[in-house]
Order: sequence, then structure tokens, then C-alpha cells
Amino acid sequence: MFLKLRILVTLIFFSISSIIALEPSDLVFIILSQEESYNAAQAQLLETDLIKQSSVLDKVPHKIILTHDLDVFGSWTIVPLIPYLASINVTAQWYVFCTENTVVRLSKLLKALGQYDVDIYRNLWVGHSLYDKEPTIIHHFAEHSKKFKYPNLQSGFAISKHLFNSLVKKAGDGTVNSIDFSVDVSYEFSKFVFNESKSARLTHLPAFCIVATEDCATYPRPFYPCDKLSAKQNVYVAVKTCTKFHKERLDIIRKLWIRHAEHAGFFTDQLDENLRDGIVVPKTDQGHCAKTFAILKYVAPILDERKLDWLLIVDDDTILSLSRLFQLLTCYNPENSVAIGERYGYRATKIHGYDYLTGGAGVVLSTALVHKIIKPGVCNCPVETTPDDMFLFGVCLAHLGVKVTNSPLFHQARPSDYAEAYLASQEPISFHKFWMIEPEEVYEQWFEDADLVMFSKNKARKRIEL
Repeated sequence: MFLKLRILVTLIFFSISSIIALEPSDLVFIILSQEESYNAAQAQLLETDLIKQSSVLDKVPHKIILTHDLDVFGSWTIVPLIPYLASINVTAQWYVFCTENTVVRLSKLLKALGQYDVDIYRNLWVGHSLYDKEPTIIHHFAEHSKKFKYPNLQSGFAISKHLFNSLVKKAGDGTVNSIDFSVDVSYEFSKFVFNESKSARLTHLPAFCIVATEDCATYPRPFYPCDKLSAKQNVYVAVKTCTKFHKERLDIIRKLWIRHAEHAGFFTDQLDENLRDGIVVPKTDQGHCAKTFAILKYVAPILDERKLDWLLIVDDDTILSLSRLFQLLTCYNPENSVAIGERYGYRATKIHGYDYLTGGAGVVLSTALVHKIIKPGVCNCPVETTPDDMFLFGVCLAHLGVKVTNSPLFHQARPSDYAEAYLASQEPISFHKFWMIEPEEVYEQWFEDADLVMFSKNKARKRIEL
């Protein structure tokens, strides 16, 4: 009798929890937006679409917050947003975090989240879960198994009200401020939730998708160029190298991707038989600030003389697709001070912290910004061996009032260092490091087809013009 009663109670419990009717007003959307005009416009389009979807449902619109409008240090790391939202009395059944390129189907999202009664499932957060197959450098080689999951940020994730409220005090008590480096915000936020709650683990919810299907409530919107590409390339590619890597690395990138660049230079400490046409810059064994600053000064007049809009600085073990990079740049105005790449943070949630672009993933600077950086006395390296990306593409840009623009298509590490599902949702622009991989295979798998299509068309067009 007791067993039958228990089964009946369980069935009633699940039937009740499966019919929770959520309204748009039960959700708060936090869009992790950026200031650069293209990125801000994407976030505003998402906001407009969510409001439109609410009106179609004839329901009260939900609260929508664009984080680039807020004065919150390190808002992109998510944790600082929790006490901020609590401080302005933003309340909801669910807090939905997403990026500017997340597509949201509101009715399907309400249905998916309506499976859960947040007063019963009190320690719940949901999304498309990712995991590491093996320890990876971007997660500090942490020994996590498949049991430790973190959300695919571009698919969005949702935190129930009770879990959110339990994190408010923890997020505001200085715990997060003890973290020096922010690298992978999704993974680091998942660690924060796990450590500061009662071991709350992300629940995988299939409605949060990697690629679009009919049943998806959310999914990452693929990137589309904003304009047609000109037959004339408008980017100068600067490759940082040194004598010991001339033979080992330059032959590889010459064969793979840099052959497609019309404007390029190899910047090294010394010329030899493996590099006779390079440009000699100061030798630095670490940090490379003086080396990179010399590259900026050397290239600046070339950008003007050739009327080029952009400078791309890469390492000699960066693997990338120039065609995809050129397409991305159609969405940005080179007359502005623009810096694009993969964003990391150093004490990003503190008033004296800063964001910076990682060098290995590739850093793109507008010509206008290059000229600002090299002005005398503005961004001189403290010492020759200061980390170039942290200073020139972090501290210096902050001093100039320029916020870095993060693109998830740039990658500081190898493909094997990222979750397979994460990479399946995008068409990457770059990877970094030749360590324990075959760079030719990486280029062939991820970039070759895109480059061949674009650059073969360009060659054909030029022949016709001639």
C-alpha cells in the first residue's frame, strides 16, 4: 500500500511539474553585449525580436538587459552581474543569459523551462552542456571528468530564482575578485556555481541547441558577412617569429595560409637562409612588448601608403583562415578605433583590472588605432619584456579608452583543447600552437575549403579584369 501511494505521489509530482505555465514576464534576459557598433546592433536586434515575440503571444514583455549599457566591471565574466541585478531589484522565475548572436524562440523556451517548478527544483540551472575529454590548457589542465559540465554560452543558459538568490551574496563577497585571469567565462562561471552553491551542476536541456533544428528554443546564429568583399585586400599581416623557428614553422604557414595574403611581412630578430626577406626588430626572449611595438611603428606608414584599413598580428604558429577574417571585417568600420580578437581578462572585475586580446589567436587593429598606439609617450612599453598582449592590447587600449571586441571565432589554443560541440556551432577563424598536432591537418580540416573558394574566385576575377 505504501509503495502504491509513493508511486502515485511521484506521478502527481511529475505531472504538476510538467504543466507549469510560464509567462514572458517570468523571465529576465541578460544579453552579454559589447560596445562596438556591429556587436551592439546585433544585441539590439535580439532585444527587438524578443519584444516582438512577446507581443505576438499577447503577453507582458519580459525584462531585457544589455550589459554594454551597464557600469559593471567585468560584466562579461557574468559573476559581477548577479549582485548588480539583485541591487536593482530585478526578479524573475528564471534568469536567462545569452550572447548577442543567440537566437531565441520565446514560446519554445517558455515550454522548455516550464518543465520545471522552480520552487521544487531549487538548485537548478540549464543549458547545452559541454565537457572536456581531457585536461586542457584553457581550463588550466584541471582534472575534471565528463561529470563536470559547463554551458555553451552562444546557446544561452537559464538559472532558476532560488539558485540565483543563493549566489547573490557569494558573488558580491569578494570571492570572484581573487581570480587573476579570466579565460573561458563559461567554464569559470560553472566552477563558481558549483563551488559556491550546494554543488549545483548544469543540467543539459536539449532545447538549448548547438545547431538549429525545429525543436530548438535557442541556438547560435551563424555569422554572415555584412558586405561583399573587394577584390583588393585591405589587411596587412604581420607574423612574429625568431631565428630558431624560421625553418620549423615558417615553411608550414607559407604553404598553408599566408600564401593568400597580398600584404605581409615576417618580423624576426635575425635574417638567415630560411628567411632572407624578413624585417629585423628588437630581440626579446619573453614578453615581446618592444618587438611588437616596433612592428606597429614599422607597419603604420605602410598602412597609409598602401591605403590599407587593418593590421593583423599573429604568431608564427597561428593557423587561420584569411577568407573568414576578411568576411568578419566587413562588419566593422576601420575609421573607428577597433581591436578584435579573443578576449581574456586580468583582474577584470576590479577597478584597476583590464581586458586584453591574446596574441596567439591573432589580433586585428584598425589603422586608425595603430596610429593612436604609436604616438610618442602614449603606450611605450614599461620594459622590453613586458607581455605584449597584456600591455599593448590591454593596458594601452584601456588608457586610450578603447574597449576590446571579443570574437568567439578566434582561438588561443588548438582544436583539441575545445569541446567538440562548441566548435560544431561555428566556423572558426584561428587556432594557435603546433604542439602535438599536425598543423597541415588542422588547416585542411577547418580552413582550406573556405580559403580555396574565396581566393580562387578572386584570382578568376582579376584575370577577367586584366
